[in-house]
Amino acid sequence: MKFGNKTPALIAKIMLLGALNAFTVWCVPILISNKTWLFAIYFTISTLILDYVFLSKKRIATKYIVPGTILLLMFQVYPAIFTGYVAFTNYSNGHFLDKETAISVMVSNSFAPVGNTTNYMQVAEDNLNGKTTLIIKNDDGTFGAGTRDVFRPLPDSDVTLSSDGRIMKVTGFRTLSDDEVFAILDQFNDFKVPIGNSKFFSVTDINAVELVEQNLSYDATKDQVTDILTGTIYSPNNNGSMISAAGEEIEPGWTTTVGWRNFSKVINDERYRGPMLQVLAWTFIYAGLVVLSTFFLGFLLALVLNHPRMKSKKIYRTLLIVPYAMPSVLSTLVWAGMFNQDNGIINRVLGSPIPWLSDPWLAKFAVLLVQLWAGTPYMFLICTGAIQSLPSEVIEAAQVDGASPRQLFSKIKLPLVLMTLAPLLIASYAYNFSNFGAIYLLTGGGPTIISSGGIAGHTDILISYTYKMAFAAGKGNDYGLASAVSFFNFLLVASMSIYSFKKSRTIENMT
Repeated sequence: MKFGNKTPALIAKIMLLGALNAFTVWCVPILISNKTWLFAIYFTISTLILDYVFLSKKRIATKYIVPGTILLLMFQVYPAIFTGYVAFTNYSNGHFLDKETAISVMVSNSFAPVGNTTNYMQVAEDNLNGKTTLIIKNDDGTFGAGTRDVFRPLPDSDVTLSSDGRIMKVTGFRTLSDDEVFAILDQFNDFKVPIGNSKFFSVTDINAVELVEQNLSYDATKDQVTDILTGTIYSPNNNGSMISAAGEEIEPGWTTTVGWRNFSKVINDERYRGPMLQVLAWTFIYAGLVVLSTFFLGFLLALVLNHPRMKSKKIYRTLLIVPYAMPSVLSTLVWAGMFNQDNGIINRVLGSPIPWLSDPWLAKFAVLLVQLWAGTPYMFLICTGAIQSLPSEVIEAAQVDGASPRQLFSKIKLPLVLMTLAPLLIASYAYNFSNFGAIYLLTGGGPTIISSGGIAGHTDILISYTYKMAFAAGKGNDYGLASAVSFFNFLLVASMSIYSFKKSRTIENMT
């Protein structure tokens, strides 16, 4: 039996498509059971399209386009649309759930003590199934064994007490020592033993429980939650919470749309507007200074290393590319250690405890210095390419006309290089505008701007400020507000990208 040259590729294709289909068959029922309809539909349709395209002998061009398009929808388009949706919601700490689930959690987790007494108990282990069980002494002196599922009485004869009234032995159970209880202490978080009539024994100490009862009930017809003990009525508000007439709120709440409230808060609330304007101004300045400094240093180095009399060019070029070849995360963390006020190598060399990362102006200088070190190799490479592609006849004609080296630089080389590299410089500006790692890994956005309530920092750029707002604003994670800020960041970066495309088209028409 002979196989053609295409047989291995065909087998590989069938195996890959088989793995894809097996994954889809496995995950789609799980997604449907979790009511994640959008992803279930996405995986189903994507798999069918890929099967159709790659099992067809035609549609050669489509085979190169479709996989990238499917991944683009998953990892770029969907996150962007979802972020836009979140910006119009109250999605934040305490508002992660849907309304039905939130009310269910709210009611099922609402307990109030019955009286002010506690009951003595001993933690034990069931000899039959090894389940952790509480041996509880009732108010009337009788005993019972309780788990999270059931509470059953125990005959007094099954319980052996010590002289001081402690439970020593229980028939059918092995009592645990205090050390053994401490070893499994995490099991007693929210440990409640049901005893009927919406009442429970709740663990308060390693040897004590208290009697509690469920105190909230939900009326679906009136859409109200009532506190059975106090009679307080809680009604839904427009922020996805149940709230009383006195303003008392029950957690958790639920996710709901809030319209333009997050955008209004960013624009009109001084707690966010002032720090954001300060951060936005620094973002423009930071990105501009990084691009200008790295470009001119890279351009000057490229001119020097392209000079005909320069020797050992390959060695110097290799050394200049080293910062570009190093992982940016690693190099930024190394710089952060070097700038350490107490133990950093920079302060040791200078012999002075300079607060590089805790002083606002010095921290900004440190950020710019690190980016100058990290960004210059890239500018050096593109400037080298641009200089080597300059038309030699233009430079020779200028030299014949008596142009000095300074005039040759300012009138010929610099304008031609700028015209060639303009789209790349704009793209570099947009990249640094959202260069999260450069800020967060070096300074964490600090030092803190006091007026921001501890959220914004003097070296924060818009993207790092958005990140910190998502995890530190308000009562905790405020994704709705952070998404609104990220929307502004998207508009700015998109505007730069559009301008870059237009600039590229203009240069193409000129050439």
